[in-house]
Amino acid sequence: MPQYQYQALSESGVIIAGKTVSASPEQLAVELAGRGLRAQRIVLKRDLIRFWQSNRVKPEEFILFVQEMISLLRAGLPLPEVLALASDRPASPVLGQVIVQVLQNVREGMLLSQACEKHADVFDALFLAALRIGEKSGELPAVLTRYQEFLRRKVTLRKKISQALAYPLFLLAALVVILGVLFAFVMPRFVSMYANFDAKLPLPTQWLLAAVEHFPLLAMLLAATAAAGWYGWRAYLATPDGRISIDRWKLRAPLLGRAEQTATSAYFARSLATLLSGGTPLLEALQVVQGSFPNLAYAQRIKAAAERVLQGESFANAARAAELLPETALKMIQVGEKSGALDDMLFEIARFYEEVLENNLARIMSLIEPMLVALMGILIGGIIIVMYLPIFSLAEVIR
Repeated sequence: MPQYQYQALSESGVIIAGKTVSASPEQLAVELAGRGLRAQRIVLKRDLIRFWQSNRVKPEEFILFVQEMISLLRAGLPLPEVLALASDRPASPVLGQVIVQVLQNVREGMLLSQACEKHADVFDALFLAALRIGEKSGELPAVLTRYQEFLRRKVTLRKKISQALAYPLFLLAALVVILGVLFAFVMPRFVSMYANFDAKLPLPTQWLLAAVEHFPLLAMLLAATAAAGWYGWRAYLATPDGRISIDRWKLRAPLLGRAEQTATSAYFARSLATLLSGGTPLLEALQVVQGSFPNLAYAQRIKAAAERVLQGESFANAARAAELLPETALKMIQVGEKSGALDDMLFEIARFYEEVLENNLARIMSLIEPMLVALMGILIGGIIIVMYLPIFSLAEVIR
């Protein structure tokens, strides 16, 4: 949420200034009135630090919030007191402000799930579904525990993917830095040295020297091209058709497509199992997972499967027709449906594909890392060889 600076008049006539986060200026005025302050001036705070800060709540901080809720509810504290204690979050002021607003709505008689629905940018669909299940069953701590386990697995999986990508990204960054140093500081000396040679230089050397002489212009063109490409990518990604086409390509991409399919299968199985284990009906669980699924192309498959389930088909047949999971997982689902333990079988499928994903990532990185090292060697070695070509044939150049 955005941050605002405000000036308000207290009941005693004292002018109070401060800054806080809120959904809108109108919402902030209501919040100030609840504290006995009359808003006089509310301005959106814009500064360089705030520009680079994200308004999103970190998953790790949200996990900690859920853990606090579970512990306090199990201790027997009433919900308003739980929210009041959980709202004190110095490490995540955005989440703290949202919890304060949820607390205010709960005190006004609103259900917790209804109050959280007003902040869909913070509370995802699975969390809201877990709240509704807990409110109906009266077992909110148990339901939140299952959701917390799902969130922990999700965060752990993302960390493993980030760690796998860290070294290749470091190599790419090192390559860019090395090339920049060569073009900006090392090769200009060769340009001045070869300028005194009254002989024709090898064609590759001529091209490279021309690139060095026009390096500032080339660097600006490359930066402008990269910025335009990134802007175009983001603009295309912001459109529904663009997002679906890109998500569809992710599932079919060479090398990385298999890892993406495995990741989506694991995420789908675990999120659906989390809802089913809490007592959510299958059709409703499919609709919730579809609405919160990060890959829109895969979400369309979930929608197709839900429509078949609505028409009376078994989940295994619907999932097979929609190509949601590999055949091995579909056979496990058939067994789970017949035995009445579909949620347990989905948990097993999720664990299996999470392990497969780790192996796939390790295999992909074992291929990418040598390729990047070879690329660095070819580029840097090639530049050095091209720059020294005239020296290799120094006698001919001098004559």
